[in-house]
Amino acid sequence: MDTVKIGKYIAGKRKDLGMTQRQLAEKLGVSDKSVSKWERGICLPDVSLYSELCRILGISLNEFFAGEDIPRENMILKSEENLIGVTADSTQKQKHLKTIIRILLLVSVLMLSVFGVFVYQKIRPQNYLAPAAKDSSEMEIVKLLAGPDGAYIYTFAASEKYKRLILYISEYRSGVLENKEKMELLLEDTDPSRKGEILIVPDFSRFVVRTVIASDGSKLSADIPVLENVTDRGYYGRSAVGIGEKTNIRYDEEQALLALIYDNDEMRIVDIDDFMNGQTDALSENDYAYFFSFKFAKE
Repeated sequence: MDTVKIGKYIAGKRKDLGMTQRQLAEKLGVSDKSVSKWERGICLPDVSLYSELCRILGISLNEFFAGEDIPRENMILKSEENLIGVTADSTQKQKHLKTIIRILLLVSVLMLSVFGVFVYQKIRPQNYLAPAAKDSSEMEIVKLLAGPDGAYIYTFAASEKYKRLILYISEYRSGVLENKEKMELLLEDTDPSRKGEILIVPDFSRFVVRTVIASDGSKLSADIPVLENVTDRGYYGRSAVGIGEKTNIRYDEEQALLALIYDNDEMRIVDIDDFMNGQTDALSENDYAYFFSFKFAKE
């Protein structure tokens, strides 16, 4: 995120309202020095202040992160960019932290023996997909951007070369597979080391699931419809189950990611692996389920 651009945007909106830094600070319960730091791009406000700050300035959260006014027709695209940007910032911070930790570990290991360095390099995870930490400040921002249905963010790192990242979407009705589609991100045959994100953002108000795959500057997005042609769908309950920890990437193999479940009376939560194992008896008690799985394909 461009903190300088955001700071100038805050300052401009404040001045448009004829408000001083002190007046804005009093409304937010902070010091005018804090407001001054925001507007100079030194830092951003605490996550807990975002919603109130946007309300006072009369802007949306997406406009806040973009640092500019956004026309209505560009709102969905900018929302995607902001979600990916927040996730990328989190990944970059984690990368810096890991770098510091690795340097400290390396120094310690070198003091013990060269063999220790060799062992560390061998056991370090290289190919994985993992959900974003729920208690991170970045995830809190994503929740605000995504809306009441939340968002499911997964980051991945792959050290082996692959050509396609495929996201499968399988629709089940009363435990029976009705349809299976896929999103396929094709990548150039370049550096084998790749990082990226998968974002799944349910929007029950529009009965779609916004799905985004991003890696090395490439991005693919789509709105997946849910509960099509269901007359009373506005009354359906909804839940989700997905992978809860870091998962090793098994190349050329379809792996479970997330299931969104919808039912109009009594909902039953199932194990995410039931979808992959074809165990659909438990699924039959739920009216609809949308199962997301992924594959890193080398060919």
